[in-house]
Amino acid sequence: MITVEELKNYYPFNKMEEKFLPLLLEQLKIYSFEKGDDIFKHDNNQVNAKYIIDGTVKITYPSSREKLLKSTSLQAYYPVGEVNTKKKLDSIVTSKNATVIMINNTLLDHFAVWDNLFKESSLDNPLRGHESYKWVIGLLLSNAVQMLPRGHIDQIFKNLEPVYVNAGDEIITEGDTGDYCYVIVKGTVEVFKCIAEGEELVATLGAGALFGENSLVSQEPRTASLRMKTNGVLMRMIGEKFSLLLKSHVVRWLTIDATYQMILAGAVLLDVREPDEFNNISFQDCLHIPMGKLRAERSDKLDKNIPIITCSNTGMRCASAAFLLATLGYNVHSMQGGIMGLLKFVERQEADV
Repeated sequence: MITVEELKNYYPFNKMEEKFLPLLLEQLKIYSFEKGDDIFKHDNNQVNAKYIIDGTVKITYPSSREKLLKSTSLQAYYPVGEVNTKKKLDSIVTSKNATVIMINNTLLDHFAVWDNLFKESSLDNPLRGHESYKWVIGLLLSNAVQMLPRGHIDQIFKNLEPVYVNAGDEIITEGDTGDYCYVIVKGTVEVFKCIAEGEELVATLGAGALFGENSLVSQEPRTASLRMKTNGVLMRMIGEKFSLLLKSHVVRWLTIDATYQMILAGAVLLDVREPDEFNNISFQDCLHIPMGKLRAERSDKLDKNIPIITCSNTGMRCASAAFLLATLGYNVHSMQGGIMGLLKFVERQEADV
């Protein structure tokens, strides 16, 4: 296993605050290869940055240029090939064995932004002075933040403000209007849903968890209550800033015309309205999962390999559904214009035939 002292030799870790390196060390994965193996067989450069820490690998670029990369060379302290690229590299192990460390490219790129922001911040900045910075890793690993371009990451941190909380404090109340989203810096948060018998504990969240964001996207009431189990510290972002920085990049909108073309090409139209709304009027052959049941039922009914287009009456719920599914790894869009707009569009199309 590589140590923090060894990690300090590799780029861009050698440019970062040393106290952050143990956090990044926990995110490294180590892979062993044998002679003739392709070190890119697990993924391409868009997913993970790769560093050769033992052995020799021959790199062949798309231009047919070749390079022999040895773990003992200075070049080995830099990621293999070009990162964040779709170019296919052939990287064959030429030594008997080779050991490669890998780390998520997006996490590494975004963490470099955090590191620079931390260095530039004043000593009394609320981003400083925490006992642990595991919350930074948790925030950057959240699927919503992973979808953001690099240039927006610093704005996430600049718009966070600390909230010091005690055990028993209710951070979010089911049914309330959404105002903030939160990330847990320290402590444990419990998630409760109202049921006929009272309340049901449905989840427990720890450091780094992002919560409260779905209501900001849908602009609908909170769907659960969240209460501190312990004393702790939260970072929060006001809803307007969240919508500007996250919603605009995560939720991808389609016109009705583009929606119809994607459906013809095999995309799934997902109606997230309530059963009474769906039974009253709906689009033929669409899939129906009410918004409140989407998280629980999506695994059995949705395929991550097939594009999904969410729809509702006005677009608010379908935006919330698209946000949720996108953060869970689905290829998803939202339809503008509502279900009635789509039905009228199809009616016109059929009349023109």
